[in-house]
Amino acid sequence: MKVSILLLLLLLLPAGFSVGAADSPAEGPHLQISSIYGNLEVGRPSSIFVVLQNNASPLQVPDEPGFNKENARSIVAELSSYDDRIKIISGRQNAGLLAAGENTTVQFMALAKGAALGIYPLQLCLNYSRLSQVTASGGERAPNFVFTYEKASIELPLQAKVVLGPKIELEELEGETLPGAESSLQLFLVNRGDEPALDLQMQARPGPPFLMVENGQEQADLAPGEKAPLSLSVFTDENATSGYYALPCLISYRDGQDKEKRNQELAVLIYVGEAPPSLWLYLGAAGLILLLLAGGLWGLRRFMSGRRRLRIIKS
Repeated sequence: MKVSILLLLLLLLPAGFSVGAADSPAEGPHLQISSIYGNLEVGRPSSIFVVLQNNASPLQVPDEPGFNKENARSIVAELSSYDDRIKIISGRQNAGLLAAGENTTVQFMALAKGAALGIYPLQLCLNYSRLSQVTASGGERAPNFVFTYEKASIELPLQAKVVLGPKIELEELEGETLPGAESSLQLFLVNRGDEPALDLQMQARPGPPFLMVENGQEQADLAPGEKAPLSLSVFTDENATSGYYALPCLISYRDGQDKEKRNQELAVLIYVGEAPPSLWLYLGAAGLILLLLAGGLWGLRRFMSGRRRLRIIKS
């Protein structure tokens, strides 16, 4: 039964067919770009995902892949740029076999360096092979098939968008700390970029004069232009002098494009105020005041006693 099906497929194929421009759309694979996703972030290697589709119509006979002339085999995809500011980092990508009606995705890495924001043209070259001829010899019970393949290529234009990406900055800090004290602070982080930052968290690390740091548990999704508050507590060295000090923080988030996790260093300037006078200083000042009052009373009593003696003598 299987041999009969193979012979039927062979009869459906011409004795030989060309891959030139005279082919009709039904005579071979029709590779096209189904969709593209991923943007190029300025100054950072970025991924571009290209979805390829074989738009040929599948054969209306039982599936025998070896006889299907609509299949594109051994596909090799190569991306190139017309602009020197867009550098394609990755090389050729193997996409394998793409049957009629199916699709596959190839991924490329590119770097936009010195390029302004906007849309840039790229070109995708696809090299592949396809079945060109099948010849048979021998009898029906033991046929011998010879498959002949030939190479083909197609160039497909596409576009990529250059963006800033997420850019996290500190917009505002509420609170300050004092030497030898624990203080609660609130930081407002803002996304100055043009791509969202997802699941954003902050991890502050202790450094002089901040001896201990306790981070809040907040998570935030920041769309472009949005801001969110994050909290932390710091304990400051009692010997710290007044002034501004940098607290190192690690900002982590996932970008909204390919969900890649990113880390960003951020230095937060925190003001350390003047240390309040100690209790002993207060007690010393209070003792001095009491001593002065006692001395004044003693002097007043001596003065009054002297005046009374003077009156007695005169009298």
